Amino acid sequence: MLHLAHCAIKISDMRGIIKDITEFIRFTIFAKRSNFTFKEKLEILRVQCSNHLRNKFSKGDREITQKLFGFTISAYSYHTLQCLIREIFLLKDYHCDFSHPTPKIIDCGANIGIAVLYFKKRFPECHITAFEPNPNAFRLLEKNVRQNNLKNVTLHNIGVSDTAGTVDFFMSENKGTLLGSLLKERGGSNQITVDAQPLSSFLASPVDLIKMDIEGAETTVIQELAASSTIQNSTQFIIEYHHKIKGEPSKLSQFLKHFEDNGFEYNIRANYVKLGGFQDVLLHIYK
Repeated sequence: MLHLAHCAIKISDMRGIIKDITEFIRFTIFAKRSNFTFKEKLEILRVQCSNHLRNKFSKGDREITQKLFGFTISAYSYHTLQCLIREIFLLKDYHCDFSHPTPKIIDCGANIGIAVLYFKKRFPECHITAFEPNPNAFRLLEKNVRQNNLKNVTLHNIGVSDTAGTVDFFMSENKGTLLGSLLKERGGSNQITVDAQPLSSFLASPVDLIKMDIEGAETTVIQELAASSTIQNSTQFIIEYHHKIKGEPSKLSQFLKHFEDNGFEYNIRANYVKLGGFQDVLLHIYK
């Protein structure tokens, strides 16, 4: 019996090792495909491997700090940071180009600010206005902007909506969560009240990009932008569209029609696990 138990432990250990090796290979492939310099590829590979290993041995969610590309980044867990770096720096979810070095960018759903750091790495002179209603995420968003001495970054601890006032916001007890929403289905079990403003009130003058990841609230926000004609005041949008939340009917064509009617073109990136299931759909919309 002891021999069998010993073998089982060894098999379990071996599976863990194989899983780690598989992850490291994935990190290497992502880094190799990125547009970074060779030195930067090595750095981000080191950081991702470090985050993976530290996550295995860290106990519970706690505030952690990591260095990347000269930035000091604070997060609530190594796993959260690993996911954000993969999506934003390696998979290039928010990759874009501008015709001048000082673009104006609006970040809706900034979380702890990894996209802010990404934009500041690519466009050091850019001006960013960022919104994040989750008080836990906003605390680290402020910290990441402050400790990196970022200039021309304005932060708002509010949500964007179609009306002004207070709204219900749903979030998890886990501080490191990447989910939080005005919709209960995309948030968590904790319900708080937050201030909200229509995004159109921040579009009195043109901007170059609106990045939006607001967990299902994008539908009403874009409707209001179209109704107020301020949708025309951004040259590009990069939106994470949440398709078939809780199995709801497909509405993507209605969402895209707001942009088609206003002269925009778009590209779509998506995959899915099963037919009829929920999807995160990345939309890059441009003129």
